[in-house]
Amino acid sequence: MTIAPQDFITNLAVGENGFLQAADASDVSYPEDGHDICHAVENTSFWFGHRNRALRAVMQAFPPAEDRPFVDVGGGNGFVALMVQELGHHVVMIEPGEAGARFARDRGVADIVQSSIVDLDVTPNSVGGIGLFDVLEHIDHDVDALRRMGEMLTDDGRIYLTVPAHRALWSSIDVQAGHFRRYTRRTLSRTLELAGLDVDFVSYYFWPLPAPMFLLRCLPERLKLRKGESRAARVSREHEQDNRLVERALSYELRRFSAGRSIPIGASCVAVARKRTS
Repeated sequence: MTIAPQDFITNLAVGENGFLQAADASDVSYPEDGHDICHAVENTSFWFGHRNRALRAVMQAFPPAEDRPFVDVGGGNGFVALMVQELGHHVVMIEPGEAGARFARDRGVADIVQSSIVDLDVTPNSVGGIGLFDVLEHIDHDVDALRRMGEMLTDDGRIYLTVPAHRALWSSIDVQAGHFRRYTRRTLSRTLELAGLDVDFVSYYFWPLPAPMFLLRCLPERLKLRKGESRAARVSREHEQDNRLVERALSYELRRFSAGRSIPIGASCVAVARKRTS
């Protein structure tokens, strides 16, 4: 069953650029060039590729509600939305940036709303799944945002999240990307619970990366040994290098996630939570 965005979002209109939009636009903590920088590396990056594979394994172990739309909030360039769509779910991608919306349309994402989720009037109990894939760290009041999104879910709906992990891995990349925080499994679980959600699954992932990230990214910055590299150049260097050995090591995570099992270490967190109905 296909449900159009207008069937469960009541304040949409077609904008001058052809995308469905809300009337008012809120500020978003995301750099203007962020979509272009990510789009340049997504198709070849081991990081973006593994995140999709990890999410696929998690979503198959903990599926969203059937016959209701899956909303990808802050969907960027549609890299994850297309994967979820290919799993057979009806995806509505919500992305405030026009560049991201255009990249997603070119990729083949069928339903796109160019807006911030906070500007949309979404019918309560209408959504089967919500994705926040490296989005929650961009939201200042994360508990309030999650509480509101929980109200959008059907009783058997789920929220899926990925976030960067560990304050010790904070760097200028976080600042430039517009992050407010990094999480741990404990703080992410607590944030979901405070928002009125029950946690089905929470794990670290990218288990080989914390040590090299600290030694090669964070420590040189703190010792003021790295200067003058643009964010675009840095992202390109970190994402486009040959990481076949890392990819093989990461396959361990996919086996664990497919079985609904977590791992105790990693540079990011992934979580699944459901609406609390009691």
